[in-house]
Amino acid sequence: MDKSLWTQIICTEEGWSPTPKCIRQCFFPWVENGHSASSGQTHQEGDTVQIVCDTGYSLLYNQSSIRCAESGWSTPPKCSQRDPKGKCDPPPPIDNGDITSFPLPAYAPGSSVEYQCQDFYTLQGNRTIICRNGQWSKPPKCLDACVVSEEVMEKHNIQLRWRHEKKFYSKTGDNIEFICKAGYHKKSPAHAFRVTCWEGKVMYPTCV
Repeated sequence: MDKSLWTQIICTEEGWSPTPKCIRQCFFPWVENGHSASSGQTHQEGDTVQIVCDTGYSLLYNQSSIRCAESGWSTPPKCSQRDPKGKCDPPPPIDNGDITSFPLPAYAPGSSVEYQCQDFYTLQGNRTIICRNGQWSKPPKCLDACVVSEEVMEKHNIQLRWRHEKKFYSKTGDNIEFICKAGYHKKSPAHAFRVTCWEGKVMYPTCV
């Protein structure tokens, strides 16, 4: 086991600090119709790898690099042949979203399509993508919504500050405010009772 990836955490009154997190590792095999100095290497989450495609080929969305993300490589390490006429295939699908128009079998150069996200998901990136040289520009992402768990609130002896809102679903970037239940007082610092939803994750404060 590679001990360079180990980290030390300390047990405090508030729990483990820092909160342990496992970092994704991405193995970079080889590039189809291209090359990279990173072939055969393993990278950690957040690392970026440069790729050079053979003449007449390009990476998805005309990018020159790919990134190791929590879900794996941001795009496949594969260079695809460009359409000599510059046409594009149907636009790529995105999680929790779709294009606003009926998909066509092929799109002429300069064509554009627009994406929208499902309810409670937040669009990140350009809503519109454009067909250039046989490739679409990079599509947007739909960031996860946060679901406030009544079960978790019960365990932490907290409740939503504005109870009349019943705000159990929040979009990325929305603020969520908690208060202690009657008869309990704050164990977590005051600032922890106003948190921001980020990509489906909520940090719950604690009362005792």
